[in-house]
Amino acid sequence: MGLREQKKDAARRDIREAAWRLFEERGYAGVSVEEIAAAAGVSRTTFFNYFHTKEGVVLDPSPADKERLAALVAEQPAGLAAWDAVSAVLLGLTRAGQDEVARRHRLVGADRALDHRAQELGEELAGILRDWLRDRDPSDPLGADLTVELALAATRTAWSAWSAEPDDDAAVAVYLDLLQECLHRARPAGA
Repeated sequence: MGLREQKKDAARRDIREAAWRLFEERGYAGVSVEEIAAAAGVSRTTFFNYFHTKEGVVLDPSPADKERLAALVAEQPAGLAAWDAVSAVLLGLTRAGQDEVARRHRLVGADRALDHRAQELGEELAGILRDWLRDRDPSDPLGADLTVELALAATRTAWSAWSAEPDDDAAVAVYLDLLQECLHRARPAGA
């Protein structure tokens, strides 16, 4: 990453961190874009250079998140079973974003618009994973679709069952354990 990209990434993180602080103090609905921008020391226009919406500050993947997904997908060995590959990617994404997982969980659970946007992003991820699995094994597109849908159902189940306490440092570890258990239980026979 060049210096320009590093500065952009730092600005994006600063805006997001300012938003998290405000959301934790006043709740998601009680904070405006203007207040987030002011807390981050940027203009409203600069905010929108990094995030298209207020929901985006909570949910939208950063360029680094997209690179991480691409790297996780690329590092899965060709001979690895599709289920194991998808599970590794989902667990890897969670581990990589663990600094924000508990915060995101609390906000999404309390706001309908965020929940809706989270579902849309889940569908985008599903599309990426389906395309990847279809490319890995073009002979079984139905198997690719089923694998992704089952893995994401396991992920949604773990997310719904998880109760993240605001001051619990072990909360993300609990979620990762729950996610691993759900992926294990959902594993298709013979996968």
